[in-house]
Amino acid sequence: MAGFTMVKHLLGADNPVTVDLVIADSETVTVGDAVKMSSGYAAVCDANDRIFGIVVGIVDNNGIDLQNTSASNYDGTYTDGGVGVGTYVAAADNSTDKKVKAKVVADPYALFENTADGAMELADLGQHFSLVDEDQIDASTNSATVGEMQLWAMPDGAGTSGQFRISSWQGTAFEPET
Repeated sequence: MAGFTMVKHLLGADNPVTVDLVIADSETVTVGDAVKMSSGYAAVCDANDRIFGIVVGIVDNNGIDLQNTSASNYDGTYTDGGVGVGTYVAAADNSTDKKVKAKVVADPYALFENTADGAMELADLGQHFSLVDEDQIDASTNSATVGEMQLWAMPDGAGTSGQFRISSWQGTAFEPET
């Protein structure tokens, strides 16, 4: 499985908090990526970045999914990966011209399925993990206190697949230790 896929909400919500964020100029965003806010625009996360949310769609400035809009409504490169899947490489002037947006679940109580880069054990439940990159958990980074995503469930038992929530959410106040 590539990227993060929402599976449920810890508070039982049927419709998690979503927001449409203009994608940063020249940024490559794929459905399932973890993104952060950078200078007011959506940009993909790297390891140790605080996460604003997970991309669940890519829409034009009118809120229409790029799969269903006219190509004249975007000037970057869109690759359709099927229903609900796609990658957009933003033009160098996306923030001022077409303003293509990432539809993001910005909700720290949403659970996302992800296949980590290595094996995890049931003893890792509740542990925090860092990202390898914008779409994968680094299984070797389990910590009781540090990491961007927290392992909440392993429906198939020990292995590489788990359900995670955002634990280092960019939407809350944060002051790093000195």
